[in-house]
Amino acid sequence: MQRIAIIGGGTAGAASALFLARAGHHVTLFERVAQPSAVGAGILLQPTGMHVLAALGLLDQILAHGARNDRLFGTTAGGRTVLDVHYRLHDQQSFGLGLHRGALFSVLWQALQAAGVHVCSGINIARIEQRGGQALLFSRDPAPGSAEAVAGEFDCAIIADGTRSELRAALAIPQKVTPYPWGALWTLVPDEGLTPGSLRQWFRHAQQMLGLMPTGFAYQQMEQPILSLFWSLRVDRLQHWQEQGLAAWKKTVLELAPIAPILEHIQSPDQLTFARYADVQMRHWHDARVVCIGDCAHATSPQLGQGANLALVDAMTLAQCFAESPTVEPALALYSQRRRAHLGYYQGASKLLTPFFQSDSRIASTLRDIALGPICRMPVARQQMAMTLSGAKAGWLFGKLQLPK
Repeated sequence: MQRIAIIGGGTAGAASALFLARAGHHVTLFERVAQPSAVGAGILLQPTGMHVLAALGLLDQILAHGARNDRLFGTTAGGRTVLDVHYRLHDQQSFGLGLHRGALFSVLWQALQAAGVHVCSGINIARIEQRGGQALLFSRDPAPGSAEAVAGEFDCAIIADGTRSELRAALAIPQKVTPYPWGALWTLVPDEGLTPGSLRQWFRHAQQMLGLMPTGFAYQQMEQPILSLFWSLRVDRLQHWQEQGLAAWKKTVLELAPIAPILEHIQSPDQLTFARYADVQMRHWHDARVVCIGDCAHATSPQLGQGANLALVDAMTLAQCFAESPTVEPALALYSQRRRAHLGYYQGASKLLTPFFQSDSRIASTLRDIALGPICRMPVARQQMAMTLSGAKAGWLFGKLQLPK
């Protein structure tokens, strides 16, 4: 059994800690936040992510807090169908699950306590040094001029601290981080049944995109279902949006979609949070005894709704590689090999699709509006689109993700 350090307590880190601890490894989870809490926007769990949660024995709790989404449906401001993807076209039993990120966090962290994972909160891991066949972790107080301290010596270090990871940047792995010029405003409002069973989107060219997703319930707050609202916005236009005021924004939204009852729940700009995104590309994800997983390793734009699902698949695959290899370095090399096709497809597909949905290009949006609706009605194409949405594609032509049962 290995002594394993995990840096970051988000979806990838917490799920990895559970798999590895249950396999008998000695796991220490470092989280820089002193008191981690259940916060965040709505996320879309795909069948692949739910498969992983079922393997952890957590799916029933997650289903109780989520809202079933059977369809992704999007139209232009004029009513032309742009997207119409049904999960059942991939598998009759499959569906997406709208979920509050805080619910996923809370269920995973409760399971960490039950599994006896050693959690060190409020510890900022500043540096990892590999020497003598070990990974040496150093922590540092974020205060200016603070000195480093040894946080522990481990057989393996798993970096799962998100898109802007400084630990990843220090590794000897070719990598590229590209911030997206576009982000999104999001908020959570009461769900009054406007878009039952579907993630609904409206588009005006590629400059305006509104999304509504049934999101289930906040953790252990089962009285009122909630709905996630997303509004596309360029990063450099955020200040202009703030200066225009809430009334001007609501007018723009209503010109795109008839959602006046939903907008009544938004009374202050403070209810809307702006999220930024970046594209993280790495040639591979391991460096001797250190490996990157989750958004730290392969963050993308949110167009395909795969972030949490890719993180969960990372965790399950990494645990399987440790089960098959008796030593750390071959296990991590095997992990990079096994994740290459699946991650490569979703990173490539996200990068390809993003300009058609978030950009200033009229050419891209016109091509989308003309072509994508008819493509959604072609039998082979719509089955492949449903497979992509489900998180199961592992190649542009024939690849399919194979998860352990």
